[in-house]
Amino acid sequence: MRRIVASLALLICFVGLSGAALADPLDADEQVLMKLFGTAPITADMFTPAFLSQASLTQILSVFDQTRTIVGAPLSITKTADGYVVGTALYKVPVTIKLDSDGRIASMLIKTPIQNFKDPTDILAAIGALNGKVAYLVMKNGEVLYAQQQTAPLAVSSGFKLGVLAVLNDEIAAGRLSWDHVVKLGAPDLSLPPGEMQSMPAGAPVTVHTLAAFMISQSDNTATDALMNLVGPDKVAKKLGVDFVLTTGEFYKLKADPALRLRFGGADATIRQTIAQEMSKMPLPDAGDVGAPLDPGIEWYLSSTKLCSLIEEVAGLDVFQINPGVASKADWAQIAFKGGSEVGVASLTSALTDKSGAHYCVSVIANDSQPLAERTITSLYSTLIAKLAAN
Repeated sequence: MRRIVASLALLICFVGLSGAALADPLDADEQVLMKLFGTAPITADMFTPAFLSQASLTQILSVFDQTRTIVGAPLSITKTADGYVVGTALYKVPVTIKLDSDGRIASMLIKTPIQNFKDPTDILAAIGALNGKVAYLVMKNGEVLYAQQQTAPLAVSSGFKLGVLAVLNDEIAAGRLSWDHVVKLGAPDLSLPPGEMQSMPAGAPVTVHTLAAFMISQSDNTATDALMNLVGPDKVAKKLGVDFVLTTGEFYKLKADPALRLRFGGADATIRQTIAQEMSKMPLPDAGDVGAPLDPGIEWYLSSTKLCSLIEEVAGLDVFQINPGVASKADWAQIAFKGGSEVGVASLTSALTDKSGAHYCVSVIANDSQPLAERTITSLYSTLIAKLAAN
């Protein structure tokens, strides 16, 4: 399970560019952006030694070779409240940039490019034409605007963590837990990345709020399993509307063991529980052994309708403030996002409140037996959200 990076953005901490002013009305930031997105050579003297010690020129060139190829030549640069938008024939690319006192780039954030479509139906047609099985749901104030296979259960990878958060929120509301309750991380909680908590020492005390924040903002798997062990997998399964739910550690153990995976895939909930007990005695596999494509039954299966229901339960929680996904904070009054991915699986779900108070849910799921075009999916999803904000 590879996490779709929380903001799904490309963070580039450049430091460079000698500051000779160009004889045109562009400001210094805009001049730099025109050079980076255009055809001008990108050279080492455009970056400070401090940055080049963190990212090689080869890496920088690779990033911009890909970016230039995908989005095309810059036609315009528009200043916004939180940066700039580089416009090309086919894309709008939100960018933030900071120059040092010598006119060199101190930091830069290239967000997901937004494709130029006339309206949401064009974007959704492109999403629906993706390879494999595709489901989507767009709702406004509880009413369905657009939908395709929205009730079909598909693999959602880390999207299931919305159910873990929803159960946790229920437990806190009932007074059985609190956000400042302390959990000591133990061996049953440990999982593989994404995340950082698997590297913490045994017995490390962590609050429930910290676990939830890491689970949502970084898709931390150890944080997820610690919370599942705290609230109980049965409650998570009930919230998700399924008979049995895997922890992330169990998922990885199955992915690394073909024979065990075969037994589990066609088993009922009782046998799956027995297999889970067996797995509790197994060590975690090496990360390199879990990269197989989507296996039927070895996942978390939810519909777009269910994902929207789950995220709407918890959208007001502050743990969503850390990572807004691909939505622009300048466009929306409130954003809650959770994504998930592994080989052959991508899911993206956002609960959004616009500045007039209207509430949206946007969920897209794609499954295939082959690797998905994740950049394309993310770009289309980002474009759809931006188009909804502009309507």
